[in-house]
Amino acid sequence: MDPRHRSVKIIVLMIFSGAIIGSVLGDVAAALLPESVVRDFFLLSLDTSNYGLATPFVLDMHIFSLTFGFTLRVNFMGVVGMGVAYYLLRYYRI
Repeated sequence: MDPRHRSVKIIVLMIFSGAIIGSVLGDVAAALLPESVVRDFFLLSLDTSNYGLATPFVLDMHIFSLTFGFTLRVNFMGVVGMGVAYYLLRYYRI
């Protein structure tokens, strides 16, 4: 497959999975490190609390209730994981 003609689904899936894997690795590294500036750096997450709803939206109809909400929490290693996923998409056939 030509890298210039990749499906948008594959690109989004790779970038999203890179963010998830990177965030998990950052949490694991932070759990293994002692309390220090380096540990705080691995746990540093991007502030996304200013976007969207502060609390989940609940629609209660007395028969059923629907709750809508979305939380995005990406730490530094998640950004690194997205960069690695971009590199893999850019230079390798996947």
